[in-house]
Amino acid sequence: MEDGKYLTQEDQKKLIDLKQELVTLKAEHKSFASRKSQISPEDRQSWRKNSVRTNEVHIAIKDLRLKNILEAGK
Repeated sequence: MEDGKYLTQEDQKKLIDLKQELVTLKAEHKSFASRKSQISPEDRQSWRKNSVRTNEVHIAIKDLRLKNILEAGK
């Protein structure tokens, strides 16, 4: 099923924005992971915030995909 095919325009835009944000967050996470042993305590805090936000975005995307499936079933 196409991602967001049955969502409203607003929800489709939200899904696209969340996917783009997720790509950015993953790139930042990869950057932190590549220099794991050298990061400062402030960077560790940023890494934790990145992880929390990544989880939030994953959940939001999952919810929109579920909404898409429910709308397709109507």
